[in-house]
Amino acid sequence: MLFPLTMTSLLISLGLILLSGLVVARYRDIYEKIKIPLAIITFFSGLILYIIGYLPDHVILGTLPANGEAAPNAAVISLRALFSTCRIFILENDFGEVSEILRNNLVYSTLFHLVHALGLMITVLTLLSLFGLHIISRIQLLFSRPSETYVFCGLNEYAYHLIRSLRENKKDRCIIVIEGLKQSSEEEEVLVRKIRENQCILIDRNCGEVESLKSLKLPSVFYQKPFHFFLLSDQENANIQTAIRLIQNIKKDGTPAENITLYIHSPSENTGQIMDRVCKENGVKIDFRVFSIPDLAARQLMETCPVYETIELDTCEARVYSDFTLFLAGFGRMGVEVLRKALYSGQFYGGQFRAIVTDNAMECREGTFNNRYSGIRDNYSIQFVQADPGSSAFYDLILRYINEINYAAICLEDDRISMETALEVQRLLRRNGVKRPVVIAVQVSGSEELIHYQENDLLPGIRIFGRISDIFTESIIINESMDKMARTMNTLFNRIYNVDPADNWFELDEFTKESNRSAAMNIRTKLRLLGLDMAEAGKCDRQPVRLEEYLEGTRLENLAKQEHLRWNAFHFASGWTAWELSDTAGAKKAKDAANKRHACLVPWERLADVTRRFNQVPSFEELDFMQVRNIPRILEASGYIVYETGKDQVR
Repeated sequence: MLFPLTMTSLLISLGLILLSGLVVARYRDIYEKIKIPLAIITFFSGLILYIIGYLPDHVILGTLPANGEAAPNAAVISLRALFSTCRIFILENDFGEVSEILRNNLVYSTLFHLVHALGLMITVLTLLSLFGLHIISRIQLLFSRPSETYVFCGLNEYAYHLIRSLRENKKDRCIIVIEGLKQSSEEEEVLVRKIRENQCILIDRNCGEVESLKSLKLPSVFYQKPFHFFLLSDQENANIQTAIRLIQNIKKDGTPAENITLYIHSPSENTGQIMDRVCKENGVKIDFRVFSIPDLAARQLMETCPVYETIELDTCEARVYSDFTLFLAGFGRMGVEVLRKALYSGQFYGGQFRAIVTDNAMECREGTFNNRYSGIRDNYSIQFVQADPGSSAFYDLILRYINEINYAAICLEDDRISMETALEVQRLLRRNGVKRPVVIAVQVSGSEELIHYQENDLLPGIRIFGRISDIFTESIIINESMDKMARTMNTLFNRIYNVDPADNWFELDEFTKESNRSAAMNIRTKLRLLGLDMAEAGKCDRQPVRLEEYLEGTRLENLAKQEHLRWNAFHFASGWTAWELSDTAGAKKAKDAANKRHACLVPWERLADVTRRFNQVPSFEELDFMQVRNIPRILEASGYIVYETGKDQVR
């Protein structure tokens, strides 16, 4: 045995085993890096101690050998020491075989037992690391005191990339994966490796069995800090059903809901309404986000290739002097999302929005789109053309508007065809001498085709968006700073009408939350119209400016008009329509949420009529002014500073 078999030795051994478990649970990633050097040091330390311990007494004492005593055989001593050293790692020792002189020596005895204790810890640590994932996970849950918790119901490609993003941005987060280990040893090995490399805690359960948060048996401390729960399966119905079960059982189990946010992957536009209804029926105030891959990809495109980079800005008056024209190839779900987000990202006072949309099945898709978003059809110049990519009709269309196109987005649902088309569009623009900057963005879902093109340098100047690894990231999906801005914006708006409590974020429906998020995301566009930009305080060495000094006179008025244009576009892109004043008889409010109609969905010049009709105080125009004036307070509350870009574009 490691120590003589006594009660003390048993307690010491158990203590070492417990300590080993805690080390693996808390510092497994560090142990994985040092285990080999630690094992080598332990081995050679043990070998030296045993060689010394097996030396004859006269050698240890430095005296002459007794008469007839044979000289020590170095080879025999070394082999014997090697054998004894190997036993360190199988929890055995040969302490009784070493010289009695050294056994009674305090220094030697201490070093001997220290090395064997290390051997025990290495063995236990390695076994736990290899085979004790469940034990380690429970120990981790027991002793974790996370500042934020992220729970993934299933570990698929989407979850894997988001987990990697979370780990890259902050190392001390608690990430939990709920996943039943597969029967196939190969699949299980891959899963366990992914969990280990990202320092995740595993709860070995099938996702379909998750009925409530309480069933996960997490310590209550986890719910006292931000708690993010992700449902990222490709099976939309499974995600929705799990979310419904969690919401239904939160109140029943007494789980605190104020810090919980649900993230639900669902391509259906009705999922948010379903969640709103379930929350209301069960009396649960919980935050949730619903998104789809097209939604995330289009959001990424607008953030990485913002519209304001493609048009002529007048930062002296916070307006533009050129129109914005989008050429969109492909009108499947991805194309629809790109058009919707480009619509409300591309609204500027002084310029008009226009889109030319092509698809080889446009006859079917145009009708569905116009029926769903009739407000877009009635208020914006959108030209739908049926044309195959690569056809003469396709390129003739580009040539017809070649001097107007600012932005070309290729979303053809086939990576190779999309990239080949993007290259051809680029060649066409160059051949016709187009020198002004035109964004050419191509949507790809995978990376294999992209690697081929990048290795051969075939995509110069072409932007890529929509890759799973690029959209399942913290900045795209979670974006806490943007949510903080949206929440502050809602609070400031509520104070105008003396709503109590002003911060009623959890009581808002999904559409209202998204409306606030859209306004928050547009803040950077407004700043660029002023020749400014923003950055997190402490992460920027630029000299801050006082934003209030820029929000005066003509600039303030033009930004208020731009805000109304954006607000209109967001509502039209969300399926709302204008509510004619002649149809509002008997209505007390300008908003008819049940039928998705709003009387304020009119040009800026007609807002005064709506204000008079509903006796609105403050006026609807003044609300847009106030939205702009609140930007400094929103940024300050969210931890941002504002600085001059030094690249003002003036006509």
